Amino acid sequence: MPARQQCGAMLAVLALAAAVAGCAQTPTGPASSLPDKVIRNVPGSGKAAREPDPLPLPAIEAPLHDDLPPTPVQYADVLDRIRVGSQLPDVDHPWVRAELDWYVRNGEYMGRVFARAQRYLHYIADEVESRGLPMELALLPVVESAFNPFAYSRSHASGLWQFIPGTGKRFDLKQDWWQDQRRDVLDSTRAALDYLTYLHQMFNGDWMLAVAAYNYGSGNVTRAIRRNESLGRDTDFFSLSLPGETRAYVPKLLALGQLVRHPEAYGIALPPIPDAPYFEVVETGGPVDLRLAAELAGVDVEELHALNAGWNQWVTGPDGPHRLLVPAVVAPAFNERFAALGPAERAGLEPHTVEAGETLNALASRHRVPVAFLQSMNGTDGSALSVGDAVYVPGRDVSPLRSGLVRAATSVHVVRPGESLWSISRRYNMSVAELARVNSISTKATLRPGQRLSVRPPASAGAGTQVAGSGATRQIAYKVRRGDTLSGIARRFEVTVRQLMAWNGMQDTSIRAGQRLTVHVDGSRDYGG
Repeated sequence: MPARQQCGAMLAVLALAAAVAGCAQTPTGPASSLPDKVIRNVPGSGKAAREPDPLPLPAIEAPLHDDLPPTPVQYADVLDRIRVGSQLPDVDHPWVRAELDWYVRNGEYMGRVFARAQRYLHYIADEVESRGLPMELALLPVVESAFNPFAYSRSHASGLWQFIPGTGKRFDLKQDWWQDQRRDVLDSTRAALDYLTYLHQMFNGDWMLAVAAYNYGSGNVTRAIRRNESLGRDTDFFSLSLPGETRAYVPKLLALGQLVRHPEAYGIALPPIPDAPYFEVVETGGPVDLRLAAELAGVDVEELHALNAGWNQWVTGPDGPHRLLVPAVVAPAFNERFAALGPAERAGLEPHTVEAGETLNALASRHRVPVAFLQSMNGTDGSALSVGDAVYVPGRDVSPLRSGLVRAATSVHVVRPGESLWSISRRYNMSVAELARVNSISTKATLRPGQRLSVRPPASAGAGTQVAGSGATRQIAYKVRRGDTLSGIARRFEVTVRQLMAWNGMQDTSIRAGQRLTVHVDGSRDYGG
């Protein structure tokens, strides 16, 4: 080919390449092709936040050959992986700076939170990464619950991701006598990331608005956007009129991202979290006694329940999910010991010989389990029994585990004629709400004589500063918020109204916004939400 023709051909190729590149930067379809529920808000259309030059990230070497799959990068610390996978910007805004200052001033608290996160963060980071989402979202449980799976808020939100009951049901999180999957690390993480992905699509790819909606509700954020649109104002997150909690919520996550990306810039050292699985998922094939499982694994029951926080009772439910999370380091030994047991032994059941007059209903009531559970474990649909029949029943105390709601040992109170939840709660220095939660009943439940209730041990009933069965307490100063009531604050911290009044020298239950109350709380817990 002549040189002039060769040159012409090369120019044509270059022109074609430029045209293709230009097309790649152009939207592929009209706006009407977007989902109907997308809010037409263009990220960055509002007042631009100044973004300082980020500190350099760890270098990642590219593969030598394009035809070979890239070798996964191995990190010693899961926080390094979050750093590299960050997608949210460094934002220089007063709200973000305020949260950064708080985190830096409270380094000891942050150390405790990240130490607790060690159980869950690797798994959550894996799930976030597998979906291609900003890795900073793995830090959202710091904001929501301080990585306490038993965190319970005044709005009845529960778990690492703080789902309220309605939203939990919307995302298929079971909430019944057996379990509350809002506290289950696997199920709640799936639901949270599904929800965040939905919100991200709804708000046209704006992660700040998506995170705000996770806290405040998509409808509320949508109305705030429309209100600004009607007034001709910007519609970015920082321009919206939102409640104080939400105005702080998004900056908290942004601040955490910046803190993890640049810890040296803020003079804070976060505890290392190995980038390796903390737990292993064991398929159990049926119900498992959690206390027995802890013994088989060689760990404290509190440790095992922290990994399996979704279960309310001493045993996993007959309808599943039939799985158990056990620390990875003890999983081989656990699997070997577990395999040697039969289904009844695994569920903590022992054979019982039926005596005259006994029915399955009566046995279920005596052992405080649903009839359906005994039916399932004994392979029967009925309740009638014959004298001499052998049936499996719980072989130990079956008081609910409920770490964080009831700890260590509980006593049993047998209901007497005329007693109510209120009178029993006063006797054992509990709130009505706490007593109801511990026994998985409504606060309006009618009690029957002879009914057995789990209560605090009598030894702690008269101790004015003892909380929820824990021996160690700490004193905090709680700032009353608008809409707070003394009974609501008591429920939040699992104390009684009478205790709050005594600690604060109060003559009545009147409180005002901004007032500071002294509260003695369980020293082993962080109260998220």
